[in-house]
Amino acid sequence: LGLVCCSALISFCLAVNLQAVVDEWLDGYKQDREAGMLELINFFVQCCGCKGMVSREMFNSMQNAEIISILTKEFNEDSANYPLCSPGPQCRKFRAGLCEFAQVLVHSCQNSLLYDEYLFSSLLALLTGFSDSQVRAFRHTSSLIAMKLMTAIVQVAVVVFAQLKTTQRRYDVEKSKTAEHRASEKVEELQATISELQERQEELSSVMNATFRGVFVHRYRDRVAEIRAVCIEELGVWLRENPVNFLNDGYLKYLGWTLHDKQASVRLQCVRALQGLYKETDFIGRLELFTSRFKERMLGMVLDKDPEVAVEAVQLLLLIQQRTEEGLNEEECSQLYPLVFASHRGLASAAGAFLYHKLCSEMSSRPPEEDLGCRRAAFLKLLVSFFIQSEFHEHGAYLVDSLWGVADSELRDWETMTSLLLQEAGLLDEEEGALIELMMCAVRQAAEGHPPVGRAQGKKILSMKDKKAQAQDKGRLTTHFITLLPQLLAKYSADVEKVTKLLKAPLHFDLETYSSTGRLEKYLDLLLAQVCGIVEKHTEAVVLEACARLACVLCSDKYTFSSRAYLAVSQLVDCLADCFGSHLNELLQVHTHTPLSVALSFNPSLFPCSQGTADEDEVYRAATALKKLSAFSSAKDLTAWKLFKPCFQLLKNGEHGKKECLTKRQIPWMLSCVVSADGSSSELCSVPRTLGESPSVQLCAFELLCDLLLLFGPSSACSQPALEALVHFPSDSLRSDMAAFLLDYVFAEPDGDQLSDEEEVDEESKIATLQRRRNQLAGYCKLVIYGVLDFSSATDVFKFYSKFYKDYGDIIKETLSRIKIISPVQSAKTVCLTLKQVCPYPHVDGIQFAFRGAAEGEQPPNLPFLEILSEFSFKLVRQDRAQL
Repeated sequence: LGLVCCSALISFCLAVNLQAVVDEWLDGYKQDREAGMLELINFFVQCCGCKGMVSREMFNSMQNAEIISILTKEFNEDSANYPLCSPGPQCRKFRAGLCEFAQVLVHSCQNSLLYDEYLFSSLLALLTGFSDSQVRAFRHTSSLIAMKLMTAIVQVAVVVFAQLKTTQRRYDVEKSKTAEHRASEKVEELQATISELQERQEELSSVMNATFRGVFVHRYRDRVAEIRAVCIEELGVWLRENPVNFLNDGYLKYLGWTLHDKQASVRLQCVRALQGLYKETDFIGRLELFTSRFKERMLGMVLDKDPEVAVEAVQLLLLIQQRTEEGLNEEECSQLYPLVFASHRGLASAAGAFLYHKLCSEMSSRPPEEDLGCRRAAFLKLLVSFFIQSEFHEHGAYLVDSLWGVADSELRDWETMTSLLLQEAGLLDEEEGALIELMMCAVRQAAEGHPPVGRAQGKKILSMKDKKAQAQDKGRLTTHFITLLPQLLAKYSADVEKVTKLLKAPLHFDLETYSSTGRLEKYLDLLLAQVCGIVEKHTEAVVLEACARLACVLCSDKYTFSSRAYLAVSQLVDCLADCFGSHLNELLQVHTHTPLSVALSFNPSLFPCSQGTADEDEVYRAATALKKLSAFSSAKDLTAWKLFKPCFQLLKNGEHGKKECLTKRQIPWMLSCVVSADGSSSELCSVPRTLGESPSVQLCAFELLCDLLLLFGPSSACSQPALEALVHFPSDSLRSDMAAFLLDYVFAEPDGDQLSDEEEVDEESKIATLQRRRNQLAGYCKLVIYGVLDFSSATDVFKFYSKFYKDYGDIIKETLSRIKIISPVQSAKTVCLTLKQVCPYPHVDGIQFAFRGAAEGEQPPNLPFLEILSEFSFKLVRQDRAQL
């Protein structure tokens, strides 16, 4: 050991057989106790990263404090690193090797040198002195070694206690025999063994008490978190492995106090130590007082800032709930339930396991002979009840993901779920809606195999086994729902929320199953019939969009049955287009006298029948047909139906004298009808400017205009030269209008953004408004980046950088970065142009300009110009900088 240098410690701790090294050292120690002790001490000194050595003279003539003082002076304090905190994986390897060395040393001496009252007494006394050093390397390394030696000694003490107990039992048995059957020599031998074991036990207790009081009691509150964590981690081992000596309130209190530690790493070790105790059923009785005193703190840790600590805390509380008689009351459990909706997946899964155990415990009163289907139905009803009562009943995907690891069999029980919905199971309307929500979330989870948005933990690469299991899940749910989905749609076709959710189910099917066997094609026809029927029955946007999305998927060319779906959808669009076309004149006629928002509100009673201009039923049918056509424009190319001109005329007529007639909700789908049809690029780009000055129209029209200009911009023709004829650049007047829009709606003060008198100015509406503005600004900036607008147009954005940095700073910075990559020179000129617009005096006399025009005792009005100058000061050469 004495030959090991500090630079080779890591290799030593891993590359050699530590048992062989210890055995060799023990042989030398037995021959020369002082020399062997000196080797061991110097090895530990080198492990601290100290270049000094303890000489024989120092060892014989100095006290431990003097030795430590000399080594402290020789320690290399220029570097803050030492082996235990060196960067990289070698640090962990060295730590593991050092801990193993301490354990091997104790176990190799457990039958002899551990009790010689010299080796370990002297070594631990020196380590205790090092653990109180001001040098972190000495304190950290010696504390770790002392704690690991203590753990090994505790394990030896457990063995000695078991041996003593066994020997005492044998002695009692032999002693209880009658005189003629008793073996006196054996009794004496057992008595001698008992005496020896008792002496060893006393010696071990003395060493453990000295180490605990000399090292642990001081270092568990050390200012270095790593040292505190080491102490708590080893205390957990002592409590678990030697409960006879340690599992009492005198030692448990240290875990309770450390629950409040400021560092997450220490709290984590504390919670893990407690988990090890609560897992042992035999320990529960001894933990009652601790549980009552510190349960509140353990409950508070589920909201710990460190997610890993919170996860372990929830798992600890689950153990308390399962193992203790009192467990947690309902009020305490309610603090854990909301965590199933947490964004951190580990924490949510831990809370899901807690919730699952709680729901299962509520079913314990059910008869044991009840079949599996009934028990799962009961569980699903309890889960639905919890979901309804929770504050986050709109986030079923997060609840399903939280329970997926523990309740996957219940959540994959499609038969029980659908039977509860199709049969009279006594569910209330709200319960049916919640069950459908959870069922659809489980379908998505089973088919896609990844958590909901915002809860993913990095990109997970599925193994072949996982992919096979996922494909099997998808196949099973497809086979089950193909036959039953038309029935479910028929039952809930009148309910907007339920039917919207059910329409998402085929999006997760293995759709080729429809064409795998001839008998399943009829279920495709039934599904298409239900979709068409739902479109005829509903006018709600969410339902129509769900139908359109499903139709788009079914009509995909990659499926062999797509022609059947395409025919059904085409027939539906034919009917809608005919209805719209046949009643277009009536709709335009009503439109002349009635605001479009009323005409399209689908309420015939609102139409002025006294005017006799049109039949309200015809207007209603035309308006609903138009709305449904708009929804299906994403699923089918509507060019053949030539809807551009009638829709455009409808919008133009609606604006004549009725600037306020279109609401924010109606504009998007009306405009989508227009742009999804035919028309030249110049005609399309003129649409938004033709719609008038209504704020509702302009907001939607601006976003549409940005998309259209980008679509017909020069970037579209880069990869396809044949598209050059469609390239369209905005006119100067349109550019001016767009810049004015930014000034009026995007860079406006919050108080000026009153789109309607009915809009509520609350936090949610402010967030929505800001998001809309960011989208509009991003659309404009894209036009600059992709060459639709020249760089000079960016000055209308850059000049608001400082004033609106909080809201749009990231967008503006990204735009500036992109145009700098495209053309550094032009981007620099754009910045200069912006400065000229903001401050009309950016030249070398800027300092004089900044202080010009100030009255006596007042702040110069141009003083903020110094901020702009400071951005360019680093460009100055040394002579100019000195002059300025």
